Amino acid sequence: MSESQDVNLREAFDTLRRETQAAAPTFASLTSATAMNTWRRRHRRRRGALLVAAIIIPGFLSLRARAPREPDFERFTALTGLDPGEVTWRAPSDFLLDVPGRDLLRKVPLIEIHAPALAPDSARPADSNATKRRSNS
Repeated sequence: MSESQDVNLREAFDTLRRETQAAAPTFASLTSATAMNTWRRRHRRRRGALLVAAIIIPGFLSLRARAPREPDFERFTALTGLDPGEVTWRAPSDFLLDVPGRDLLRKVPLIEIHAPALAPDSARPADSNATKRRSNS
C-alpha cells in the first residue's frame, strides 16, 4: 500500500468515526430518568403483549371446533371409493416380519375347559364358615 493510499484510508476512517460519534446519544441522555421511563414503558408493553398472547392463543386453540373423535368410515368410503376394511398396505420391509409361525401369532387361541359332570356349583370347601351354622351357646 502506498503512503497516499494510507493517508486516504486514515481520513476515511476518521470521517466515519466523527459521523458515528455525532449520531450516537451521550451517556447522560441514555441514563436520564426520561430515557429510563421510556424503556420501562416499552418493556411493560412487550410483557403485556406476550401475556395477552400467552392467554389468547391457548384459549383459542382449546375453544375452537374439534374434529369428531371417531373416524367416519362411511363418509370416507363415499368420498374416496375405498373401503378401509378391504384395503391393505404392505411396506417394502414387511418381508422381515415374515417368520415361521406368523399365522399362529395372529390367531386368538381357543381354550376349551371340560368340567366334570358332577362338579359342585361352588368352589368353597364344605367345611368353610359360610356353610356351617352357629350354635346358640
